[in-house]
Amino acid sequence: MSSKIFDAHCDTLLRTRAGEDFLQGGDTLHVDLPSLLESGVCDQIMAVCIEPYAGREKEIWELGLRNFKEFRVMDKPRLHFALEGCLSIFKGWDLPFHPIVASLTWNGDNPYAGGIGSEMNLTDQGRKLAETFIKENTALDVSHLNDRSRKSLLKLGFPVCATHCNARKLCNGHNRNLPDEDIVEIAAAGGVIGVTFVPDFLEEEGKRATIESIVDHVEYIAEKTSIDNVGFGSDFDGVTKLPVGINGAGSWHRVMDALENRGWSSYDIDKVAGDNWRKFLNIDKEISV
Repeated sequence: MSSKIFDAHCDTLLRTRAGEDFLQGGDTLHVDLPSLLESGVCDQIMAVCIEPYAGREKEIWELGLRNFKEFRVMDKPRLHFALEGCLSIFKGWDLPFHPIVASLTWNGDNPYAGGIGSEMNLTDQGRKLAETFIKENTALDVSHLNDRSRKSLLKLGFPVCATHCNARKLCNGHNRNLPDEDIVEIAAAGGVIGVTFVPDFLEEEGKRATIESIVDHVEYIAEKTSIDNVGFGSDFDGVTKLPVGINGAGSWHRVMDALENRGWSSYDIDKVAGDNWRKFLNIDKEISV
């Protein structure tokens, strides 16, 4: 099993009791400190998303920031802050942590672009914000953009990533998944696609999703691009159901074992497990857990 896993997306910060449960472990969260350490997760991106919480946006924002401040006092694993939707920026709220990655929208539209539940295109404000993020070394995440907005963003020529998306060719049941042409374009600009564990993004009949489904998407994306352009973004704590064989962060070794059983070398497993993300995000990989 790789000892340098990089998970590009989880929603643990928004769980109301996450502070206590994250540190102590247990069965209330998919991601907690004991499981991360046991599984060899070196880097975990933790997102804050306020857009699903109409009327509670400020409460959720403060909860996420408070949890992140509490979590990151540990030296390892390294925790990274992400914005999933940029409505908080539009509202002018304080951003005490530099986001390592940001998606302009969540599922709906906002002043910047259209999410998957919208037909809206990338706006002038969205283009300007994307330019600002690039200048400030925040990676652009296309995971929640609709096809129209995503293609407009890709035309700007910025290196982008998809922290938690799968291949639409293998699972066409959800428009969160990426078409082949966008997978290729993201990779051509040096980006990484993080295969996610959401069952409905793995199999059109979500209850059939297994660890093998995860590996199918990894191999498909690698074949369409290269071994250097695929990684993982679990979406732990963002979904209630997980693929058969996955219980949370304590299950990473099973995914690594499945890759090994498919004939993957330890070198290639290390790339997909985390080295690709660290290269794209310019993060030192020399960390032990």
